[in-house]
Amino acid sequence: MVKCLIHNAKIKGISSVVPKTELSLLDMPDLYNGNQKKIKRVIESSGFLKRRVTDKETTTADLCETAAKDLIKNLNIDVSTIDGIIFSSYTPDYLMPATSYVLHHKLGLSEDCICMDIPQACSGYVLGLYQASMMVNSGCKRILLLVGDSFSKFTDMFKDNSAPVFGDAGSATIVEYDETAEPMYFNIKSDGQKHESLICKNGGFRHPASKEDFYEDGEYQYLAKMQGAEIFNFTIEKVPESISETLEYAKTAKDDVDWFILHQANKFILTNIAQTLDVDTAKMPMENISKYGNQCGASIPNTISENISEIVSKEKQKLLISGFGVGLSWASAVLTLDNIYCSKVLEYGE
Repeated sequence: MVKCLIHNAKIKGISSVVPKTELSLLDMPDLYNGNQKKIKRVIESSGFLKRRVTDKETTTADLCETAAKDLIKNLNIDVSTIDGIIFSSYTPDYLMPATSYVLHHKLGLSEDCICMDIPQACSGYVLGLYQASMMVNSGCKRILLLVGDSFSKFTDMFKDNSAPVFGDAGSATIVEYDETAEPMYFNIKSDGQKHESLICKNGGFRHPASKEDFYEDGEYQYLAKMQGAEIFNFTIEKVPESISETLEYAKTAKDDVDWFILHQANKFILTNIAQTLDVDTAKMPMENISKYGNQCGASIPNTISENISEIVSKEKQKLLISGFGVGLSWASAVLTLDNIYCSKVLEYGE
């Protein structure tokens, strides 16, 4: 396990962006072969109903660029003072170069800036914060962390008419060096033995694209697969343990945590985690699942923007955040947000 206490790193702002296009499970006549009773049962148990999806021209980088520009404007940041940019996503613009370089150009950042891509999904926000916090303790003064995904583009994941659960989103977070900052406590774990539990097999260099890898309708066969039962068992077993360990490491009681902001996997998983930990569900927002779907790494900042943006903009709040999924990976952290700039959820193109 990796447990780490980091000082001198403060989150100064968070911005979250979603596409305008909204889809609903109720508007899909082919879902579960039109079985309305089954559709309603899935909605009730999982919490999934609506989600936001990008069009063919819009990428995760576009959503993150909008979020970054919102932060830069509202925090009145001179872009020449940004020492590093981290892009955490499984849906980059290109195989080469890294998308962080593309965004470095679009945001007009200086040559004295580190660019870094971290291929992560559901745990990407916590891992990104861990990386950004270490960087501000090694000479950098200000890091721009961009986290998002557009999993709706893995269209073949839903060819079997199972419920589309992934919603697209992007986010931006500014982490700065600050000797007065409250400490951050991280707990990060991995299990590569189960990497095939959520995998996209085609399109990389293990299985490069070929002309046989297309459906009759022209869609590419990413061979994106999720073993739902395996992922569910993993979250129920590992995530509560991770959260308990992190609280113990931070010497923080559950009652002293203002908000438990978890990756919005689905309602059933979050409810089970809350019951296992004996955490009041009023302190663990779950409404984003029905409004935006599973937003992968962006679900944590999006949940903060959607549910507590006004509170963290005015008051000091202690958060337990936890992301879990692809890898398999799971990561939790205890941190404090203190009078930061935090946007409401913004729509791309506004």
